[in-house]
Amino acid sequence: MAAKHLRKQARQLAGQLDGVRRADDSEYVHRARVASRRLRAGMQMFADCFDTDLLKKWRKQIRRVTTGLGDARDKDVQIEFLYGVLDGLQDKACYPGIARLMVKLERRRERLQAKVVAAVDRLLAAGVLGEMTAAMKQILAEAKRQGVGVRSDCSLAETSEHILDRLDAMLPYQESLADPKAKQSHHAMRIAAKQLRYTLDISKPVYGESLDDSIAAARNLQTLLGTVHDCDVWAENLDVFAAEEEKRIRKHFGHAGPFVRLNIGIEHLRQDRRQRHEEVFGELVAYWEELRRNRQWQRLADVVRNGEPIVPRIHLHQP
Repeated sequence: MAAKHLRKQARQLAGQLDGVRRADDSEYVHRARVASRRLRAGMQMFADCFDTDLLKKWRKQIRRVTTGLGDARDKDVQIEFLYGVLDGLQDKACYPGIARLMVKLERRRERLQAKVVAAVDRLLAAGVLGEMTAAMKQILAEAKRQGVGVRSDCSLAETSEHILDRLDAMLPYQESLADPKAKQSHHAMRIAAKQLRYTLDISKPVYGESLDDSIAAARNLQTLLGTVHDCDVWAENLDVFAAEEEKRIRKHFGHAGPFVRLNIGIEHLRQDRRQRHEEVFGELVAYWEELRRNRQWQRLADVVRNGEPIVPRIHLHQP
C-alpha cells in the first residue's frame, strides 16, 4: 500500500519538473507542489514501513522542494486572479492601482524563478525520486511474488488509526466557525481538512468507494476554507502594498498626492475580497451544518472502526 502510493506520487512529481524549470505554464508548479505534499503525507502515514534514516532523508528533500515552490505558487494564483479582475473591470479608474499591483507581483514572481529552479536542481541532485521509485518497485515485486493483497487486518487497523487521528485533529476547529474573524483557527482547520483528505485518499485502496463521500466532504471544506484564507491574505497584502506605494510616492514626489489615483483600485480590491470572504464564509458555515446533520464524520468514524462501507444518506452539496 505504501509502495503504490509513494511510487505514484514520486512519478507525478518527477513528471512536472521540466515544466517547472521552463516556467511556461503555472500548472506545473501547482501539480509538483501537490505531489510533494501527497508524498509527505504518505511518508508520515507509512513511517513504520521504512528505515528511519532513509525516510528522514527522503522527507527532508521533499519538504525542501515543497517550500521552494510555495512562494512561486502563491504569486501565480494572485497574478491569475488579478488578470481576471482586470478583464472584467467596469470602472476604469480602478485600473492604475490594480495594474501597478499586478506588475509588482509579476516582477516578484520572475525573481522567484531562480529559487524554484534551485529547488528542482537540488531535488534532482539528491536522487531521492529515483531512489524512492526503485525501492517501491522492489517492494511491489516482492508483494506480487507472495500474492499479498492491500486489504488486511493490519491495513484496516493502521488506516483506521490514522483517519481517526486526522478527524480528531480537525473537529475541534468547528468552534471557530462561529467567528468570521478567527483567521488563524480557520487556516489551521483548512490544513487539518487537507491532511484528512490526503489520509482518506491514501486509505481508499482498503475501503474502496465507501470513503468517497468523506473525501468529497473534506475536499469541499478545504476549498471553502482555502478561499476564506485567500481573502484574509489579500486583505493583509493590500495593506502592505498600499503602505509601500504611498511611501514610494512620498519619497519620489515629496508628497502622497499621486497615491490617490492608485488607491482607488486598491480599495476596489479590498471591498471585493471583503465581500467574497463574507459570501464564502456563509457557504462554509452552511456546509458544515449540512455535514453535521448528515452525521458525516460520525459515520466515517464508525466505518473505519468497523471496517464496513459507508452508506450515503443524502447527496452532499458541492460548493
